[in-house]
Amino acid sequence: MKKTKSIFSDVAGDITIVVDGESFLLHKFPLVSRSGKIRKMVADAKDSNNSKLELLNLPGGPPVFELAMKFCYGMNFEITTVNVAHLRCAAEYLEMTEDYREENLIARTETYLNEVVLQSLDKSVEVLSTGEMLPPPIAEEVGIVSRCVEAIAMNACKEQLVSGLSRLDCDGDKSTELKSSCLEWLIEDLSV
Repeated sequence: MKKTKSIFSDVAGDITIVVDGESFLLHKFPLVSRSGKIRKMVADAKDSNNSKLELLNLPGGPPVFELAMKFCYGMNFEITTVNVAHLRCAAEYLEMTEDYREENLIARTETYLNEVVLQSLDKSVEVLSTGEMLPPPIAEEVGIVSRCVEAIAMNACKEQLVSGLSRLDCDGDKSTELKSSCLEWLIEDLSV
């Protein structure tokens, strides 16, 4: 039997949420104020004094759920290229929309995707590489894979244009070696 995690150990929680066999002892208010899914589950729970809810097939499992709960509690954590795709899908699954609270998790992950990931060829490739582990229906609904592919194509075209323009000013040998190694890296990452 796995141990129950408590986000705040000094204050007794009033709800237990089980994700892939891992239990989290939490507080209803921070969760229902940000998550439509948890709000509905709490409202539908028969025993309102000591609720135990189970989330099935949560994208990213317990580690991503823990980050989403830290977000609900207002705790700081870093959104990165490694976790943004799973967080975005988990936020969709948990219905963490602006209907429940401004700057909710969907909006925060979308901001990171649009302002950081999709502006960079490297970061788009990093996020795309996590796409194979995303649950297909939610990943397709939020369009992470398709947006990363489009961003990669657009950023590759931009880099090609800049490379073509800089070739006019560069020494042929060094720029060819650099472009060749970058092209090999890009082809290898995209192939994976």
